[in-house]
Amino acid sequence: MNKIIIISLTSIILFSCAANKPNDSDNLTLGTVQSKIFKGQSQSAVMDALGSPNIITKDAQGREVWTYDRIFRDNEAQSGGFWLFLFGKSSSASSSSSKSLTVLITFDDNKNVLDYTYQSLKY
Repeated sequence: MNKIIIISLTSIILFSCAANKPNDSDNLTLGTVQSKIFKGQSQSAVMDALGSPNIITKDAQGREVWTYDRIFRDNEAQSGGFWLFLFGKSSSASSSSSKSLTVLITFDDNKNVLDYTYQSLKY
């Protein structure tokens, strides 16, 4: 019985410390924009698909424009685990890449998507 209690408490402690990642930035991907955004769509449907925009402005004709801008960074580190084990020498390498996605959505007077454009960069 004590073992079950100890295992249960340990599990609760370990899983309660797990970090929760915010979902908002995960929604905005190029695939999401291409598959879920279309002309005539309502603002609330866009908000459900992409989350809150970074910037809301008006264009020269007074139409509302939502701007989504996200930057994603990938860092990868590798160590020479086998060589460290075999010879006691370590060799390591790291690489880093960044991607950015900018989406501009223009709405008509009825708050429906009039037009949208996006730009995706990888560097």
